[in-house]
Amino acid sequence: MNDSKYSENDPERTLITLDQLSQTIEVMTSVVNRLRQHLSQQIVAKQEIEELEKTQIQEKLSAEAPTKKQEGFVVEVTKPEPETDNKDDKTFH
Repeated sequence: MNDSKYSENDPERTLITLDQLSQTIEVMTSVVNRLRQHLSQQIVAKQEIEELEKTQIQEKLSAEAPTKKQEGFVVEVTKPEPETDNKDDKTFH
């Protein structure tokens, strides 16, 4: 007798279960979309911070550059000329 009650109710229970699953999927989809949006915002914020830090470092380096005095120098490289004193040079034939 109890088994017949479940068999009559089975399609209704299946529909209720499917509705609950559908609602659960909607909620989980919403959660996933919010997480995706949050991570995207974090990535953009991180990129903006990195760009700001890069700009600040460049500004700091350019501000320090004029205050430093750099002395230049020139290196001259010449080929030594051979000595013309050939007193010790002897040619034997």
